[in-house]
Amino acid sequence: MNLTQRQLRMFVTTARLLHISRASEVLHISQPALTRALREFEHQVGLDLLHRTTRQVRLTPDGERFLPVAERLLHDLDHAATDLRAHAQGVRGALTIAVGAAFGATVLPVALQVFTARHPGVRVRLVEDNSAGITARVTRVEADLGIGSPIGDTASLVARPLLSAPLGLLAPPGRSAGLPLLKEPADTSILNVLRSHGSDLVRRMERGIEVSSLTLQLALARQGLGIAVVSALGASHTQAQGMRFTPLRPMLRRELHALQHADRAEAPAVTAFLRVLAEVLPQEVRRLRPGVRPLVAAPG
Repeated sequence: MNLTQRQLRMFVTTARLLHISRASEVLHISQPALTRALREFEHQVGLDLLHRTTRQVRLTPDGERFLPVAERLLHDLDHAATDLRAHAQGVRGALTIAVGAAFGATVLPVALQVFTARHPGVRVRLVEDNSAGITARVTRVEADLGIGSPIGDTASLVARPLLSAPLGLLAPPGRSAGLPLLKEPADTSILNVLRSHGSDLVRRMERGIEVSSLTLQLALARQGLGIAVVSALGASHTQAQGMRFTPLRPMLRRELHALQHADRAEAPAVTAFLRVLAEVLPQEVRRLRPGVRPLVAAPG
């Protein structure tokens, strides 16, 4: 079987849009030409991938199974071409990073400042998510790199430790006695750490407001609507300035990792960014709340 990048792109585009006319417009080819090419592609792979009627297109069961494979192949072919150009022209291309709010608001800006100055030919795209979402995005090859705690199905990922931060209670200035704990959503790394250690804080969160983002947690805590359970990294956010952070006893820590897909060759842009991150991380953690520790050595 000799599949081409063009064939994969036609199938993936049509499978995503489920509409021949729209797919032909995106691909800049005629509808009859696209229909013929898709039939030839199906004949080549020996499977019926798309069920076509006069009104709609839908994936067959074989098409649903083949789509993620085709997307991965297409992504890898695109990256291979980018890698070849990068070696010839220096580090170029695109870099998509999925990152949490705590790291994104503290360490990441300095790392990106250094990286973009050294590699202006790389287009950087940032996607904010929690750790479960970051893990899923890297698994689905929607991001070249994730920075978060590995949560969920991590069998296809490589995780490199970046930093460790203690968990604690972040309270508003002044009196905080009697305030409820703000509730963590079920898929956050902090709740996973608390559950894995049998912490009573999980039960105490049940009567608090459930908050899905760090920035909202900090805003509600500052307003006196509750106490946030955050890491020392999250407590280093600019919105947490002036608030009281008390580490948990016994100490519980959250670790952040650089997450990559195990089946993909590391692109030059990813390699270059990780090198910058290893360089700036040890000095940047000194600006954060006490207890944050780098887990990656600076390059010699």
